Amino acid sequence: MKRILLALVALLVCVTTTTVPARGGTAVLPPTIPAVREWAPGGVGYTFTSSSKVVAASALAGPARLLAEDLAKVMNRPVGYVVGGPAAPGDIELRLGTASGGPEGYVLQVGPVLGVEGAVAGVRLGTRSVVQLLRQQSRLPGGQVRDWPTYQERGFMVDLGRKYLSLDWLRTQIREMAYLKLNYLHLHLSDEHGFRLESATHPEITAEQHYSKQEIRELIEYAGRYGIQVVPELDFPGHMQPILAAHPELKLVAANGQVQHGNIDLSKPAAYDLMRDLITEFLPLFPSRYWHIGADEYVENFTDYPQLERYAKQHYGTAATGQDAYLGFVNWADGIVRAAGKTTRMWNDGLVRTGGTLTVNPAIVVEHWSMSGLTPWAGPAWRPAELVAAGHKVMNASITPTYYTVGGLGALLNTAPAVMYDTWDPGLFVDGSRLADTLGAKLHLWCDQPDRQTEQQLAAEVYPRLRVMAQHTWRSPTPPFYTQFAGRMTAVGPAPSS
Repeated sequence: MKRILLALVALLVCVTTTTVPARGGTAVLPPTIPAVREWAPGGVGYTFTSSSKVVAASALAGPARLLAEDLAKVMNRPVGYVVGGPAAPGDIELRLGTASGGPEGYVLQVGPVLGVEGAVAGVRLGTRSVVQLLRQQSRLPGGQVRDWPTYQERGFMVDLGRKYLSLDWLRTQIREMAYLKLNYLHLHLSDEHGFRLESATHPEITAEQHYSKQEIRELIEYAGRYGIQVVPELDFPGHMQPILAAHPELKLVAANGQVQHGNIDLSKPAAYDLMRDLITEFLPLFPSRYWHIGADEYVENFTDYPQLERYAKQHYGTAATGQDAYLGFVNWADGIVRAAGKTTRMWNDGLVRTGGTLTVNPAIVVEHWSMSGLTPWAGPAWRPAELVAAGHKVMNASITPTYYTVGGLGALLNTAPAVMYDTWDPGLFVDGSRLADTLGAKLHLWCDQPDRQTEQQLAAEVYPRLRVMAQHTWRSPTPPFYTQFAGRMTAVGPAPSS
């Protein structure tokens, strides 16, 4: 959980926001989450029968198979799928084509045959609407749905570095994400309670409870089947307690002798050797185009660590400061990531207006969670619009309301799903500013006190919040208040079980 000084930040989201008004005709169809963007009723409707099957082009065999499996679960009978065959009345036909809103847009044509058309990603998302609609009623009124997301990234971050969560739990959340058209799963794989990956280069750091590389491969494959990208995070140069417990000689020590058990000393060459070993070992394991370096909450006051300033002056020039040792690390790690053909992501709090002479690579994606005054170790943090002006792409990761934290300051900062729904949208950042040009947003599950809640309790907390996140990142017309949206959650229900 990100350290903060004031719980008053929760009030920043309690400002007036614009919600998308409901449009005439949307109530003709059963509700979906997220709500469909456009619905034009007309023509003969569709009926799912005992002989209904899924028919698909060969390029859509994966979404067709998944749709048939999910419909079999919610309709309580076998549902077949055919690749390349003709569709008969009562069938569901998946077709490649063009749709509004880019590759994730789709068209749902409701007639004697229920047709889903778009690019592969769009058709996959369209099948999620089909499952939600047909589990509520087997007869649908005739018409056409045109649907697409507003935001490119719609996701969920899971803190595994503090709490090991079973693969079954993670697979359940992947199904939930896909059901809600979320597409971005961020795994925070290292933090104060454990390094959760099985390391061949440094087996001494691997936690007792961890994931083997084969388990990670299978999880990534499972997520890919549902159209979800898995983005890993190894959090450096802070939050490294379990790594530095095995390498105490690399812990950062202040001039007064105080040891920082979670911060690595960026003035030591061996620190870079260790971090390079781990980054390069696991980069090939994750096919995602992104790699998250963490880079949050490193040092509160760089003047307490004169060795960092000496290192910075030696490597970056006589005008450099201790802050530049950190900024130089960011560019160093980004160079490794870019050499592997990937794009770096990082948290925002270390990017500040004062204190350093270096500029980090503007191609790095910044996930903005904090604000000036709440991060005293970082100084005056750049605001989202300033980061965009500097060339960065930005994701909204506001500490409230997108965080749910177990223990710590969670009791003060956790935002109820109703408040999140009624007062926030992905354009509203924690500093109160608005930014239209954002990649999107994600829900964050932080486990500061990992034993306080079970997997079942965590799933229950995540359940409504994921649905709010899905609706707000899709940003289609929906009821203005959570009390109305709650009825949709009941109607749509959970994702089909495995």
